[in-house]
Amino acid sequence: MSLIVDELLDLIAKKPNVKDLKLSKVCVGICYTAAMVENDYVGLCHTPLEDIGHPVWKPKYRFHGAKALEMAQLANSFNVIERAVGVATLNALSQYVMDSENRKRQFGVDASDAIEVREGDNVAIVGYIRPLVGRLRAKAREVHVFERNPQLRGDALPDTFVDAILPKADVAVITGASLVSGTLDGLLELSKGARFVVVAGPTASMLPEPLFERGVNLVAGSRAKGSNVVEAVAEGMHYRGFKELVEKYIIKRDVQGNNR
Repeated sequence: MSLIVDELLDLIAKKPNVKDLKLSKVCVGICYTAAMVENDYVGLCHTPLEDIGHPVWKPKYRFHGAKALEMAQLANSFNVIERAVGVATLNALSQYVMDSENRKRQFGVDASDAIEVREGDNVAIVGYIRPLVGRLRAKAREVHVFERNPQLRGDALPDTFVDAILPKADVAVITGASLVSGTLDGLLELSKGARFVVVAGPTASMLPEPLFERGVNLVAGSRAKGSNVVEAVAEGMHYRGFKELVEKYIIKRDVQGNNR
């Protein structure tokens, strides 16, 4: 079975309007990595600082001016910084494709309002998405939260415990940042028994088909445009600091597997 990243790369590469696009700006910030294509679409990706082992990095690539499709291939790199740039580029191209093909997205809808949670549900959230955690705790019987980064963990459990809880969850919410950590495929496999599965966050701003094919019910991402977003990332802002510069959206999979 192919990986989500490989399927995304194949989908993007088949689009005739992206092959000549180049990257105009790239920033690897302390919270997010941003990649801007020359048509002003910006892709965002969580910067996994916890997995970057050494502060000195000698890049093998010149990102600025490089072909976007070639840099998107770095989403499969074993170098964490390169991988973040690759995923961010995939997201930028995905947003451009969705706009150019008039894909349906519901803008301005908060993911917490679209997640189908029942009073007796056991909810597992992989990645401490704080706004979602509070709202879902008010709705569900039990909420387990897992976080990879010790500095962000707070009262959450380490993600090493996820195997024991995720297969029993009624609702699974998985951060898009798991794409850059290389764990998304495995987490979705563990979530197969859940009634409702969500992939959410700025890093989840990708073409949704590979996620829907794996049983995801809802994708919640962000559309970003313009250099102001890149500058905010360069200044080390978290999402809350530049949320006015992006548009949140959701895409639902209907029972026939179509987007709506």
